[in-house]
Parts: sequence; C-alpha cells; structure tokens
Amino acid sequence: MAAAGLARFDADGRLIWANAVFRASLGGCPGDSLDALLEALPLREDAAAAAERLRAGETVALAVEPYRERGLLIPAEGEGGDLVLTLAGDGGAPQEDSGFFGLEDLLGDRAGEAERAIMQAIAVPLVVTRLSDGLVMAVNQPAGLLFEVPLDDVVGRSFAKAFYTDPAERERLLSALCDGAGGVDGFETRLCRPDGSDLWAMVSARRFRFRGEDAMLACISDISARKRTEQALEAQWDQSRAVLNGLGQGVMAFDRGLRLVAWNGRVTELLGVEPEFLSYHTPYAAIARRVGQGVAFGPGSVCPDALTGSGTGPSAALAAPLPARPAPDERSWECTRSDGHVLECLIRPLPDGGFVVTYTDVTERRNAEREIIASRELFELAIRAAREGIWQWDVRTGELWLSPYWWGMLGYGEDEMVNTAARWTELILPEDRELSARMARDLINGAMGECQFIMRFRHKRGTVVHMLSRAIRVLGPDGELFRIVGSHTDVSDRVHAEERAHAAREEAERALHDLKEAQAHLIQSEKMAALGSLVAGVAHEINTPIGIALTGASLMAERTRVIRRDFEAGTLRRPDFADFLDMAGEAAHLMLLNIDRAAQLIQSFKQIAVDQASEERRVFDLRDYIDEVLRSLGVRIKRAAHGVEVDCPADLLIDGYPGALSQVLTNLVMNSIIHGYAPGQHGTLRVAVRAVGGDEVELVYADDGRGIPSELHGKVFEPFFTTSRGTGGSGLGLNIVYNIATRRLRGRIALDSAPGRGAAFTLRFPRVVPAERPPA
Repeated sequence: MAAAGLARFDADGRLIWANAVFRASLGGCPGDSLDALLEALPLREDAAAAAERLRAGETVALAVEPYRERGLLIPAEGEGGDLVLTLAGDGGAPQEDSGFFGLEDLLGDRAGEAERAIMQAIAVPLVVTRLSDGLVMAVNQPAGLLFEVPLDDVVGRSFAKAFYTDPAERERLLSALCDGAGGVDGFETRLCRPDGSDLWAMVSARRFRFRGEDAMLACISDISARKRTEQALEAQWDQSRAVLNGLGQGVMAFDRGLRLVAWNGRVTELLGVEPEFLSYHTPYAAIARRVGQGVAFGPGSVCPDALTGSGTGPSAALAAPLPARPAPDERSWECTRSDGHVLECLIRPLPDGGFVVTYTDVTERRNAEREIIASRELFELAIRAAREGIWQWDVRTGELWLSPYWWGMLGYGEDEMVNTAARWTELILPEDRELSARMARDLINGAMGECQFIMRFRHKRGTVVHMLSRAIRVLGPDGELFRIVGSHTDVSDRVHAEERAHAAREEAERALHDLKEAQAHLIQSEKMAALGSLVAGVAHEINTPIGIALTGASLMAERTRVIRRDFEAGTLRRPDFADFLDMAGEAAHLMLLNIDRAAQLIQSFKQIAVDQASEERRVFDLRDYIDEVLRSLGVRIKRAAHGVEVDCPADLLIDGYPGALSQVLTNLVMNSIIHGYAPGQHGTLRVAVRAVGGDEVELVYADDGRGIPSELHGKVFEPFFTTSRGTGGSGLGLNIVYNIATRRLRGRIALDSAPGRGAAFTLRFPRVVPAERPPA
C-alpha cells in the first residue's frame, strides 16, 4: 500500500508537521524528537538500534496488532504481517527542513480503500506511477485539479510520459531517483495538460512497492508563478546585460536572500569561474566555495569572517576575493590572484538588503583611487564604474539620466546636475542639435539599432568639448523599445589633432600647388630660353651667307656703275666688258649659293620654331627632321668642336608631335654640351634610330663624355636636380625630356651610363602617337 502517514522533520530531527493519519497511527506533536517517537512505537527491536537503522536508510518493522486494535489498516481475517517504517533522505539523515515517513502495509491489497482515502486527504498533488512503463496507478484529487482531468480517466489508462512537455525529462527523473538511493527532491521540470497548456512543477519522488510492483510516488508542486517571476527578473537583467558586459570591471549582485541576481562575463574571467557555473539565484555560499576551490586564487582563498565586522575602511590584511559572509557595510580591499594579477574588490550594500560586489584589475594602476558612487539600482552602480559619460533615456516616461562623470567632463559637479532633456539640449551646440534629434528619431523608429557620431557640447568654462557619442536600443520583455542607453567619450584632443593635421595637409597642398606652378613657369622659361638659344644660333649661322651675298651685290653694283659710265662716254673697251661679264657671273653664282644657304637655314628655323611654339600634330620624315634640328643647333655644336653622327633609315614617317621631339633632341644635345665634357674636351654626338616591330621607334642618343655615376641615375630625371648649379644649370633639362617622352610622345626613356663611358638615352615611342584625351 502507498504511504499512509506523512510528516516533516527539521535538520535537528524535530517534528514540524504531520498529517492526520500519521498522528493517529504514530502520535507525536510539533517539536517532538524522532528518538522520542521511536521510543513510543511498538518496535520489533531496540529504539536506539531502530533509529540508527532508519538513519542508515533501512526499514524498521512495527507490530501490526496495536494498529488493528485501534481500527487502523486492519488486514483481512486470518492474515498477519507487519507495518514498515522508512525515513527518506541521503545517507539516512533527515534532509534540511524536511523529512518523510512512510507506512507500508505488508498484508496485501485489502487496504486499498484506506490507501485511497489517505491520498485524497492529502492536500498536496500526489501521483503514483509504475516504474517499468510509467502507467498511472493512483492519483489524488489535488493532482486531478492541477492537470484538469477526471481521476477515473487517468488511473490505469494514462502513462506518465504524456504529461511531460519533453518525454526525456521522465528518464532524467528516474535516473535521479536511482542516483538518489530511491528518493529525489527539488526536481524541476515542465509538465503539460491534456488541453495543451503547460506548467512548471517541482517534483519530490520516492521509489517503493505499490500493489506488488515497483512504483514511484511523486509529490508535485506548481511553481509556474515563481518561474514567471524569475523569467521576468532575468529579462530585466538581460536589458542591462549589454551595458554591464561592456565594462572592464567584474560585477555580481545578490538579493537579500544571498542569491545571485545579476552578473557579467568579466567577473567569471577575474574570479576564474566557468561561465556556465553562474546562473540566476546561484547561492552566494556556493560561489564562495567554488572560488576558494579554484586555481585562480588557490585553496583556502575564501576569507572566513574578516569582512563581517564593523567599519568602512579598507583592510590591507585581506587577500581573498570573497568573504565567507558579506559585510553589512561598504568594504573595499585588494587581493592577488595566483598569476600575480591584483584585483580591487568592493562590496556595497543595497537598500533592499542585497549587495553588489565589483572587481577591477588594477595590476598596472593599483595605486589609483577609484570612486564608486552609491546607488540603489545595480544598473546605475555598474555604469558609474565605467569611467565614461554614461546616459540612459526611458522613452516611455521621458526620464533622462546622465552619470556624474558625464557632468564632470563638462566641468559640472554633482550639485549642479540637472538630468532633463531640456538641459541636455541646452548644452549641445546649436549646430549639432538637429543631428542629435535625427539620431534619436532613427533609434526610436527602429531605423537603426545603434549609432555612433561626434557631438559638440558647451563646457562650463565656455569652451567646446567634442564627444564621441554611442547609443543602442534596449527592448523590454514585450519586445518593444523602452530605453536607449549610451556613452560619451571626450575626443577633443583627437579632434583638435585631426584639425591641425588637416590644416597642415592643406598648407602642404597649397605649397605643392605653388611649387608645381613655379615648376611649370620654370619649364616654360627653359623652353623659351631654348628657343632663344635657337634664334641666336640661327641668326649667327645666317649672318655669314647673307654677308657674302651682300658683298657680291655691292661689287656688282660698283662694277655696273663703272661699265655704264664708260658705255655712255663711248670709252668702253671690249676687254673691260669681258672682265665685267666674268665678274658678274662669279658674283651672281656666289650670291645665289649663299642666299640659297640662308633660305635653307631660315626654313629650318621656321619649321623648328613653329613646331616648338605650336606643338601641333603632323606627319613628318624622322631623318629629315633630325637633320633640321641638328642644323639649327649647328653653331653651338661647332663652337664646342663636337662631331655629329646620325644613323636613321630614310622615309621613316612619324605621325605625332615634331615640336616635342625637337625639344627632346635639343635638351639632350645641350645636356651633353654643358655637362657631358670637361672644358676643352671634344667628342662625338651620335643619334641612332631603328624601327621596332611595326608600331614603335627606338631613338638612341649617346655621347662619349665623362658619363654619369650609377648613384645618380635615379635622380637625373627629377626636377631641379643638377650637378652644375654653380655654373648656371637649372636642373630642368632632363626633367623636360622625361615629361615629353612619357606624356606627349606616350613612350618611355631609359639611361645607360657609367663614369668615363659617356651617357646613352634610349627613347621608345609609338610611330603613331595616340591622340591626347580632352580635359574632363
């Protein structure tokens, strides 16, 4: 038969409560000891021995006759037997604040009616199920009301697994029952009713023999309301988890019952505790034991009672992260982990009887003071320790909270704090108020989940403070927005540094622009100087044939006047006229030859000058054009006493910019004349041209002068680089050559030179130069 008598005993073995069946069967009043009750029972053995056996988890037999005489549990006529007394609990010892007695009828099934009457008389929901398959064997009325089912529809017809939301939970309960030596208490699980609704339940179960079979008696308590409350509290904690997990400090908060109600991930790192160990309502004592047994601080690191005395000052003698019991007042101290890290620990009581413990790694700044302002709410306490300007805005009530540190960044003390939206807006620079309002609207409307931007505030002294503002949305249990939280970081120094860098960059860009303009002006001046040199050279070259032609014309005029005079006077002689004709022929030939020479020079100068000035595109014969360029430079070449050799195939036509090519050859020749030879040294200038494939032309200009050292090869094409600045070198000649070769002619140029071996410049460019793109 199932349990006929039930009672509860405290940890000292004193009777707390007993049902009517127990009191009628065994007697006893609240406060009676277990040993006293045993002495009054009709035991088959000594009371002391019976007590030891009960505490060892064994059963004790009672004589049935006294109970039959009292009309209780009467067996069938002619049948005999004993009643068995059992005590539930690990190791036979009464559990804390609970105990359980069961009376088992060994006489058979004749007492079924009494058993059912006893079950129905118990106000706690009770269910008996068969261990083998979970068949429901007995249910009392409170259990039927709990599951909202008629008892006759359940007993003998339903199985336990149908009432578990997760059928595997029953297997877990059976496993716990086996591990608990036939008994388990405080087993929480989720059960379901036939209509589909579910509930949270706490189950206390015992294994026993019922009607000849192995069965389980389950006492069920509905804890759905408690679970909903816990879930609401956990949801409230989740709302502030985002802020707490962003802190550098470890935080734990306990309620007045010394149960964990809030924590962050950082505290598990600092205390060396596995993250899964901490859960909602974990007892403070269990956490203290776990920290004391861990490797982060070593065994015995929990301080016994040192923090339970009076006073508020820090104790230098403390070296434990957690006291055995929390102090009733605020305490701070330092402790050292096994790896040498120093933690600053702070316990601060809360008005409701709970307290908050915070841990800060102060290994590198252990002498720095950290001020933590008291607060009734964990959220405010945690964010005050962040050492940043923290704020939160309740969008439902419109309440705005700004941390004291936030006000301190603007120069205000705690007595000057005015936590209102109007004051907030007043401190923002007018130019940034619309940005702030737009960001707030986007957060409220859900257009974005978080934002980050820089705002400017007016300091108490009147200066401008640049703050990096971060904000996130916080949703309530209903999934709706109810709070916006954020932080402010003073980035004025960074902003000012960026402004200075920006100003410096603009100044550098202006200087570079001016430098480029000066470079362009110098390049243009260099080109004009080259053109002037060309004019001077051509003028000098033309002077000789013109002078000879002028002399011949003068001679012709004088002899013609004499012949005309003799002819008019009639004194002209035949020999004189023959001499005149010979002289006139020679003079005419000489004048024609020199005038033709001057015309060729003028034509070459005209073409070269026009090409250099206009930079127009046309088709030209490369060999003829090279000759014209060298002819225009003839005076400078002759004056330097250098020879010139040209190796270029005839009829090599180029479609491009002859003026650009003229400028390149002119600058290369002048570079050789000015820099390539020592004073008094004479050499040979060579120009070799060949076609490369069908699309490119290679022009190699070389001299046999002093050469260029290899360490200067990378600099010769740079603007203003020259080795003859003291003798008038501008440093732009080869830079102009490089720019024209790469940009105007769309080619590439390379230098090959060594001291004493002269210099060779190899220019490759397309035979048909691509047209320039018009400016955008």
